[in-house]
Amino acid sequence: MSAPARRRTPPALLALLVLAGLLAGVVGLLVPTAPDARAATTPEPTSSPAPADPSPAPAPAAPVDPSPTTEPPGEPAAPGAGPAATAPSARTGPSASATRTPTDDEDEDEDDAAALPVRVQVLDVAPPVLRPGEDLTVRVLLTNTGEDEVAAPRAYVRIERIRPGTRADLATWLDQPAAAGGGGRVGSRAASATAPDPLAPGAGVELTVTVPAGDVGLLDRPDVWGPRGLAVEAVDGSRRVGLERTFVLWAPEGAIPQARVSVLAPVVGPPAVPAGVDGDVPVPGDGLQTLVGPDGRLADVLAVARAHPDVSLAVDPALVAAARAADGEAGTWAQELLAVAAGRDVMVLPWGDPDLTALAHAGTPDLLRAAVDRSRAAVAGGDRQDAPLAGRTDVLWAPGPSTDQPTAALAADAGAEVLVLRPGDLPPRDGEAGSARTDAGGGLVGLVPDEVLTQLLIDPTSLDPDATRATVVQRVLAELSVVARSSDDGPQHLLVAPPRGWTPDTEVVAAVLAAVQDAPWSRLSSLSSLLGASSDTTARTPLPAQTSVEAALGPEDVRRLAGSRAATQAFAAVTTDADAIVEGVDEAVLAPLATAWRADPAARAGLVDSVTAAVDARRTGLELAQPSTQNIISASGEVRYTVRNALPADATVRVRTTPRKACLQAGGSEAVVVPAGGEAAVPVPVRATANCDVEVEAVLTSADGVELSAPVAFLARVTPTIESVGTGVVGVLLAVGLVLGIVRTVRRGQSARRGARRVREEEGTRPLPVLGGTPEGDA
Repeated sequence: MSAPARRRTPPALLALLVLAGLLAGVVGLLVPTAPDARAATTPEPTSSPAPADPSPAPAPAAPVDPSPTTEPPGEPAAPGAGPAATAPSARTGPSASATRTPTDDEDEDEDDAAALPVRVQVLDVAPPVLRPGEDLTVRVLLTNTGEDEVAAPRAYVRIERIRPGTRADLATWLDQPAAAGGGGRVGSRAASATAPDPLAPGAGVELTVTVPAGDVGLLDRPDVWGPRGLAVEAVDGSRRVGLERTFVLWAPEGAIPQARVSVLAPVVGPPAVPAGVDGDVPVPGDGLQTLVGPDGRLADVLAVARAHPDVSLAVDPALVAAARAADGEAGTWAQELLAVAAGRDVMVLPWGDPDLTALAHAGTPDLLRAAVDRSRAAVAGGDRQDAPLAGRTDVLWAPGPSTDQPTAALAADAGAEVLVLRPGDLPPRDGEAGSARTDAGGGLVGLVPDEVLTQLLIDPTSLDPDATRATVVQRVLAELSVVARSSDDGPQHLLVAPPRGWTPDTEVVAAVLAAVQDAPWSRLSSLSSLLGASSDTTARTPLPAQTSVEAALGPEDVRRLAGSRAATQAFAAVTTDADAIVEGVDEAVLAPLATAWRADPAARAGLVDSVTAAVDARRTGLELAQPSTQNIISASGEVRYTVRNALPADATVRVRTTPRKACLQAGGSEAVVVPAGGEAAVPVPVRATANCDVEVEAVLTSADGVELSAPVAFLARVTPTIESVGTGVVGVLLAVGLVLGIVRTVRRGQSARRGARRVREEEGTRPLPVLGGTPEGDA
């Protein structure tokens, strides 16, 4: 090749290179870059502090419309946010172009331990619901829990721009590994803040990171509202040393459906020992005065109810009656509770809050009916009104930990319309929770509390050890936004129902309920509105056939209490003043059945013994006197018993007699009225069929056969042949005399002398003449 040819070659090659570059640019414009790929080109900060006045990165291009549940391809990572909250720019110094840093989801130290040395707690996310044009401010606390100093601590706020589509997606975001290199997504860095000093072991520092509105990187479109993942990453230089995940809630302008939330707060006291029960029975936990005092559980529940009128209450009327009868703070608390309960939804529990599961497993519906009837008598309009609440008595609350079919059947048998179940009962077959109202079977409406929302109010650290008030609020709003979006058949209605022993964190509850009420996709609502809603039609797994609850009172003890109550009621029914005998019996029998006694089964066992002894002792005052040995010498007769009545009222009784051998049979006695303070004889007919010595047992009963006293036994000597032989001899002698008389008469016949005398007598008989007339023979 000649030299001129070699000199003409470079311009041709240059033209080809320019053409290739133009084609690459066109392709780059047509094919959007994935966020992770863009993030990979953004260098991580070095261990040196951020510059005092960094140059902001160029403004991002307008995002492209994303799919509703996929990451928007046009949402870039936000640039720096100023001196106090700085995101890395494209270059952090002269060496930045020569040093490749890890991407957002990569880590240059693959051996980073799962237990990171810095604890990250999100103290505040403001605003809880972010709208277009608003800055996002995140306040965090970094605590060095390791043994080494963190030389250059910095906190990054990361935003995951993929919107979770289900509640399971929310849990997946939170449960991903925190350690770098663990494969978990953490989102794109949006802003950062640097601590002024190194972080010594055990030391902590608060940082505030602000993401400007223009750097949030979410679309301003009405159909993209909902949660996005928010992570706060603690780094030491370029090494991740801590991570906490939560959510940012995005709400552009537009129509947004709403989910309804009802909150049912329990107002249940400590287990009680009824009056008149002998023995020192210890009561587990705090007493009533402590619970209603400052920082007490019942005082905190009342504070929540006072601050939030939409919170419904489940109240044990026995607790209210006990508090009203007490002095000091308990009485004041009771009056305040009655004032707060006025005008709101109140569910009046059965008296003493009996353990429905224990009653169901023992097969004792009468005890539940007694508790419900006692509550109806206690509420406003009842015949006692010792706890004058105005509320529903047809709603029962299963004690858990899970509800079984016998418990639901017992509730229906007792006349309940609604059964509040436990979180996790009747789970949907598809795994996604639906509305709280559902069919519990047997015509019973079931209310299933939401498991996640309820747990967030009970103990959020069980879901996230580093949970704070802010993260609880964000999690609740995220859950409700997904529920609101997923409803195809109208608004879904959820129930939050903490357990009976709930001690509310009033600040957390206040923050959560305020956020629920203010969010565009949720509203607080009463329990009545939930009961008036339509039932969820989601296919659900049925209740188990039966569950074993070790802490519940055993069936034998439950039946002992039921039997003692029934016997005492039957005893009282024979008197003319039954109320005086049964007064307080139901309250005493129901006391050991309280769900709260599950906390101390041993003490409860002692209480069962004491209560049954006290109730049984009421069945005194009627006595069947001990009969002496009875000699029965006839085939039929009667045994007379003496009944003594030491009661202040008349009693109507019978005596049931049971011979131990067939040679003597006993009939039933008539009902006999035994006067108050007196005695009466009660005859019982008997029939003897053979000679024998027989033991006879007699027992005092009511008119319908219920035993009223312990049986007495006596000996009967049965000799019916003595009377039978005497009667036979007399009968034979009479028969012989009759026969001999007949025979003698027949043998004597009619003599001639007697016949002649009769003729003469007949001939000598002449009729007298008629007065003043002529004799018949002279006519």
